[in-house]
Amino acid sequence: MDEDLLFIPLTSTHWRECSSRGFIEPAQQEESKSIQSIEAYTPSVIEEILNFKYVDQSDLLLIIVDPIRIQVPFKNELLDISPNDAGQSFGNSKSYSVIHLHGRVSIDVVIDRIPIQRDKDGLFHIHIETID
Repeated sequence: MDEDLLFIPLTSTHWRECSSRGFIEPAQQEESKSIQSIEAYTPSVIEEILNFKYVDQSDLLLIIVDPIRIQVPFKNELLDISPNDAGQSFGNSKSYSVIHLHGRVSIDVVIDRIPIQRDKDGLFHIHIETID
């Protein structure tokens, strides 16, 4: 993977649960019996993902992880994503590159966690500056 950072959006409640256990795992979805994965995003798509998928969230943390420290299998996939509040709507989706982390991820991979808020227009703005 060529990315130096990955981003995992979590609610502060989910983060507290993960932090107390010592690992990040997918949020439980009772209706789903399939294997769950943690969705992480690259710097190039995180702002758009936040403003598209997480339109129903106001209490978010951006968990920044170091991909080199990840000790579980992961795969970068192009995935159709719908907003969280869209229910089962099939007409309102976009394709994004998503990194699926398969399994529990130790919180040792976390570099930082940043609370993010919407601006007055209701959008999340993320400015990522990398230094080579």
